[in-house]
Amino acid sequence: MSTEIDRKAEELRKQLTDLASELKDKAEMPLDRVQQIQEEIAAKAAALDDLEAEKRTASVEQKLAELDERLKAFTRETAQTKAAAIMAGVNRSPEVKAIGRYNNDNFLSALVNRRIGDTDAQEFVKAVLGTSDATGQAIVPNNFVAGLVDALALNNIYRGLFPVTEISGAAVDIPYVTTAVTAALLQGAYGSNKDIRDFGFSQATATLYTIAQIADVGNQLLRQSNGAAERSARRRLGQSIGTLEATYITNGSGSSQPLGFFPAFMAYGDVAAFKTTLSSEPRLTTIARGIAAMETRGVARENLVFVADPTTYWEIASEGLGTSYAGGWAVDPAGGAAANPPITSAWGVPLKSDPNWPTAYVGTGLLIDKTEVEMFVGQTYRIDVSGEAGNRFDQNVTGFRAEEEFGFNAEPYVRTGRAQKVIGL
Repeated sequence: MSTEIDRKAEELRKQLTDLASELKDKAEMPLDRVQQIQEEIAAKAAALDDLEAEKRTASVEQKLAELDERLKAFTRETAQTKAAAIMAGVNRSPEVKAIGRYNNDNFLSALVNRRIGDTDAQEFVKAVLGTSDATGQAIVPNNFVAGLVDALALNNIYRGLFPVTEISGAAVDIPYVTTAVTAALLQGAYGSNKDIRDFGFSQATATLYTIAQIADVGNQLLRQSNGAAERSARRRLGQSIGTLEATYITNGSGSSQPLGFFPAFMAYGDVAAFKTTLSSEPRLTTIARGIAAMETRGVARENLVFVADPTTYWEIASEGLGTSYAGGWAVDPAGGAAANPPITSAWGVPLKSDPNWPTAYVGTGLLIDKTEVEMFVGQTYRIDVSGEAGNRFDQNVTGFRAEEEFGFNAEPYVRTGRAQKVIGL
């Protein structure tokens, strides 16, 4: 089609050229012939314009047809990929970006070697899509940032228990109701006034504080470890930051740091009704009495979680009844404390062990309404790398820095009875 249009257009151009030449070379041409040539030029020019428009239309249609075919091919390939994944019983893993010997698993070695002129390392660093907040610093692959978040969750058990909300700004206000909930009144006769209740509100502020750490790694290890150095740095940073998060949640002082549960109890009266103490009974019985106290305040058992230090947790799990355990295991009289799978709840309430529990409160656990408690973090983790700051250049090491903003305030949960201390375990 396009070839035929081109042939016709070429003929019209030749005819237009001939007519223009005739009109130019014959100065004494009769007026009627001049008018005739002008009309022919106008007609042939219009015909040429029509051919050009037709050619453009045909070109667009051809491109649309090619795109349609490519889309059909892509759809077929996607369907085939999904079908293959279903047949294999697994999801297809995304490919790892790689240039030369560098990939997302050993990117720190690329950061080191790019400074000594390794072209593959330089190209890899340029190609990586990831996170950085400092001009001129290396960009870190997103999979490393995601791995750091996973490591944080492993070392701060509360990330798996409470919602984590990302915010922008330096702080967030947490409103909470200070008026006890009471039953509504039955509507009286038609036209009578309805029950009106005023609710008292208060608020606490969760300020975002910066948590950060730098992990120094030797450049020789970075070049030769093929990803082991990155995994080590990720574990170290995740453990360190996660440990401090968990410590703040339970025991943050509230002075230039988040306010944790135990200091909040002491700051707001340490109300007797919000404490349950062991009294010549199995530890699980004390926990049960704490659950009853929470339910009395309207907190559903399904919303509770019990957290304690590892020593107390395992004493609960392995406690026996009667002399020489004649009455069996308290946690599971039928299956035993070492049942498989191990017992991780009591009456549907999850039992958790926090390895970062404050030493001063070993033997004291917390029953918490996990639906009410909330943690706050900044919008992103900032990860930067430098081999020159301080004396790192002289020592031939690279510093890997991670930091985040973290906010928590236990005041609303302690003051409204959404947490119960279980003492003497």
